[in-house]
Amino acid sequence: MKINTILSALAAATLVSAGKFHELSTPETTRVVSGGYIVEYHDGIGHNNAHNTLKAKNVDFKIRKQYGIFNGAAISVHSSHSGKDLASMPGVKNVWPITLHSLPKTSKGGKNPTGSVASSLHAMTGVDIVHEKLKLTGKGIKVGVLDSGIDYKHPAFAAKGATEGCFGRWGKNCRVRYGWDFVGDAYDGSSTPEPDSDPMDCEGHGTHVAGIIGANASNIKTESRPPQPFVGVAPEVTLGSYRIFGCDGQSGDDVIMSAMEMAFTDGMDIINMSLGDGSAFKSNPQAVLGDKLVAHGMALIAAAGNDGSQGIWMVSDTGLGDLSSSVASVDNIYASYYTFTYAGVTHPYGSSQAWAVPISLPSSTTLMVILEKDGSLSDGCDPEIYNGINVKGKIVLALGDITRCKSSGRGAFAKKAGAAGMLIQTLPYGIGGLVGNADFPMGSIENRAGLDLLKAYKKNPKSTFTWSKKPSTVRIEGGGAPSDFSSLGLDGELRSKPDISAPGGNILSTYPLAKNGYFVQSGTSMATPYVAGAHALYMQAKGTKAHGDEIRKVFKNTATITKNHGSKTSASVAKQGGGLINVFNALKTTSSISPDHIDLLDTKNLRKTVKITIKNSGKKAETYTLSHIPADALNSYPNKNSFPLNTPLIEADYATVSFSQTKVKIPAGKSAKITLRFKEPKTGSAAHFPIYSGFVIATPMSKGSVPVQVPYTGLKGDVSKVPIMDTDLGFPALKLSNSTADINDIPSEDFVFDMEENNPVILTRVGSHTPNLTIRVFDAKKKFVGFMVNYNTERAIGESGRQTDIDEEGNLSHLKWYWTGRVVPAADAISSVRLPSGTYNIVVASQRKLTKGNYPADYEVFDLGKVRF
Repeated sequence: MKINTILSALAAATLVSAGKFHELSTPETTRVVSGGYIVEYHDGIGHNNAHNTLKAKNVDFKIRKQYGIFNGAAISVHSSHSGKDLASMPGVKNVWPITLHSLPKTSKGGKNPTGSVASSLHAMTGVDIVHEKLKLTGKGIKVGVLDSGIDYKHPAFAAKGATEGCFGRWGKNCRVRYGWDFVGDAYDGSSTPEPDSDPMDCEGHGTHVAGIIGANASNIKTESRPPQPFVGVAPEVTLGSYRIFGCDGQSGDDVIMSAMEMAFTDGMDIINMSLGDGSAFKSNPQAVLGDKLVAHGMALIAAAGNDGSQGIWMVSDTGLGDLSSSVASVDNIYASYYTFTYAGVTHPYGSSQAWAVPISLPSSTTLMVILEKDGSLSDGCDPEIYNGINVKGKIVLALGDITRCKSSGRGAFAKKAGAAGMLIQTLPYGIGGLVGNADFPMGSIENRAGLDLLKAYKKNPKSTFTWSKKPSTVRIEGGGAPSDFSSLGLDGELRSKPDISAPGGNILSTYPLAKNGYFVQSGTSMATPYVAGAHALYMQAKGTKAHGDEIRKVFKNTATITKNHGSKTSASVAKQGGGLINVFNALKTTSSISPDHIDLLDTKNLRKTVKITIKNSGKKAETYTLSHIPADALNSYPNKNSFPLNTPLIEADYATVSFSQTKVKIPAGKSAKITLRFKEPKTGSAAHFPIYSGFVIATPMSKGSVPVQVPYTGLKGDVSKVPIMDTDLGFPALKLSNSTADINDIPSEDFVFDMEENNPVILTRVGSHTPNLTIRVFDAKKKFVGFMVNYNTERAIGESGRQTDIDEEGNLSHLKWYWTGRVVPAADAISSVRLPSGTYNIVVASQRKLTKGNYPADYEVFDLGKVRF
């Protein structure tokens, strides 16, 4: 049968989709629930009507979860119907595969933790003043924690006068009053959930998060006391524990969305979601539901992600909603660490996780510096570095470059050479986390400490060490600056995310009692609950449960603009959002600016003129002076590279802002509109697509008044020309499925695939968002015959977020599409067809950002050549 006949017959039987099926942006089968879908109905369509429609179309399905605020359900499909089939059915608005999400990877301390000093932590944000002078504690406000559960028995969650916490609305003054276990201990994302009423935490992440929100470990007298007293942001808040993770593994969208809706039903004022996976568009189901909940009067606070080492376009998906808050991290200024003294100077250090106790070596121990041939400090990754060097009984100093080996490897080499221990100088700054070796003392030291040790060693190699027996409070290198791990924006539509920053680096908080009770962790997972607690203080102070986006505006207006470590200029808005949250300023201010961010887009779509509204809520007239503070520009494509740099170059590419008036007097209770006119930076090459940003400031003239601000972002150049595929490394590419080579391993164009044991595999590596990643198939006459269907029925059509540079195992990140000869003839087709044997051309085409999607003009197109089968 001719292919045209097949396609004509298929087209005749194909229904045009009534709804939209959202293809996976990263279609690895390990990240989805097989046959699982989130289905959203059109407004006015009820569950019964929708389910009857599915049954009428012979869909064999089972309800996994049913939602209310989100008008839809999660289902398991047992028939051959695909997500595209479901989207085609009457009444269906959107369909998503159920994806699996992991708890974010955080940097952890040891079993005997030392951590942030509560007073200094809260001094960064004005929370100390809010506690001491305003006496606000979050009392009467409910915060739902969607996480791994909470160890509610922890004494830091005990009510006043009690020595142990409790759970349940019927318990005596239980702080953790609401909640549910949606999954059970054994749930890992692929197994069947076993829900029950007890959300006890066996993993630890949720307890740490809850402690930042509302723990009170200031006066614990039992053996469960912390290494130092501390309190959470809102120490009298009422908590809800909605357990969505087991003791290990992942959790599905269906479970997470059920927890979001239960938190709403239970009357939570705020939802904390310290989770999220990779970059994406705002059309993901969690973000969609999140915006609906905020519109109903809640606040949704989500982590921006911990992919700061991956470069731009990496802000996490959960907080991408228009109304939710995406939270970046700032490192804590002070922390409590054990110290050592060398050559008369004292330095803090962090023991490796495997060693997990303070280092204690003889006072006669000396230092040995290992150097490369060029005289630079060695990373210790080559065992031959110790040849001819006597390190027996000495402490080895090594460089903390992790590109060649991890801490356990270099520790093993040093131990084998006879060293007594090892200190690793952190790059670029701060005290890093080390895994290390259980039988070998290793410590991470600050970059400046490494320089001091090297200088002192050269002056007197016989200097010795002394080690402290107790921790001390020290100022941390890089404290107060944006955390190196915190993910950078923007999103795929050049929207300004993250929204706000909070302390998230080196945070001491509660941990399950079975796991020693307290722990130091770093991550945007820690910054997020800080903002959730801040919302609770604000709600208590104002006596109102304002929508989360309204409170977000106040916090962004009054935040403290931060600088990168060692810099004199403001950090990019793509890194810090509106700045470091300042709760006291937010409560004190009588001024505001709307909107709370300005997206200038790119050169081609530049919003040259923008109107802002300044409101004076005070009791007297106020005169405001308008000004502009530029921020760092991020250059991620300096060499016209196709994949963004892991560490963008910081440039002084500053926009120019002019005002319709530089001073404005606004009567009490009134507003004024100001017109801003933006000009792109004169410096910076449009071919490098620098992301520029800054802040527009309105400063009241009255003494003691709080200035308010709005951040802006823009991209110089045409964003539609930003590379999508990583062509520098040979992507996209075609290979043999049974080949071990990754790139271009087809013997010749005459090679014939058997499509059983040897299939064509298309490799893609996406360096920036695309609204539509497609793999198109053309026949020998160059006529389009369909979109490729992956072996697991995933279609090569749909939006895609940016991929990381490397995966968690250190391998190059890329996607593999295995083709079995099946295609769908159109994007809205509901069935695929197996093409007859012949010769076909494979074309990878990715829609460019901010385009209408006309093919091929609006696509980045790559012809991978002929495939015969």
